[in-house]
Amino acid sequence: MIININQKFELNPDDLNDPIVLIGWPGIALVAKLAITSIKDSIEAKEFLDIEYFDFPPKSNVEKGKLEIPSAKVYYKSRKQKNKPDLFILTANYQPQTSQGVFDFSQKFCEAMDKITNSKIKMYVSAGAMVIDRVRDKPITHICGTNDKINESFLKFKDTTLMEGGVIAGANGILPAWAGQKGFAPGVCLLAETLPLPMMTLDPRASKALVVLLMEYFNIEMNFDELNKQIEEMEQVIDSYKKQANQFMKGPQEDRSSDSYFR
Repeated sequence: MIININQKFELNPDDLNDPIVLIGWPGIALVAKLAITSIKDSIEAKEFLDIEYFDFPPKSNVEKGKLEIPSAKVYYKSRKQKNKPDLFILTANYQPQTSQGVFDFSQKFCEAMDKITNSKIKMYVSAGAMVIDRVRDKPITHICGTNDKINESFLKFKDTTLMEGGVIAGANGILPAWAGQKGFAPGVCLLAETLPLPMMTLDPRASKALVVLLMEYFNIEMNFDELNKQIEEMEQVIDSYKKQANQFMKGPQEDRSSDSYFR
């Protein structure tokens, strides 16, 4: 499929410091996209690549009157001066729509990043969500990847567990798997547990669990004000939902006064 990669500024591969690619496609409750976008905004990463891909859905994006075709974007933040790994951040409003598109994008993206960085990418880390059948006080993040030692390094952090089995659908699962199995760089997928509530279009609790893990693992300076605000709003919605559900389960109460009647 056709892919157009527009590079916004030049990078000297020799100036890169152990760069990592963080990936957050839209998916369940927008958990991954919100997490990765929060990191991008907090560290003030600059737009580096604009990627037009012909398997994105035919839906134009409009923001404040501006009309744009769908694309994926890669942002970059150098942290060499602080002796921290540089960060490339991939996100988009849509995932590729077909199986062929997911695999094709994964291949072409890894090839492009390999060429741009002169094969210096150290790790591809994808974020995602896992729907569970019950709500925990703190979401657990499930770890899987193409390198056992790297998996173990993530498991040293709190509220993590190894993903023993299952399937990860879409580009959040395929891209890091492709990167690792095709020899570009080890791939890791982090899946935060999300609420089993169909009414929730966002789950900032799960997004924050991912951000906290990535922050601690890669030593990222984060501002949680916006995420915490969204978590508070979400909890208010859930409390309201619970009250309505409880009231519904109780059913109508009989009024024993003289003018009582069923409504």
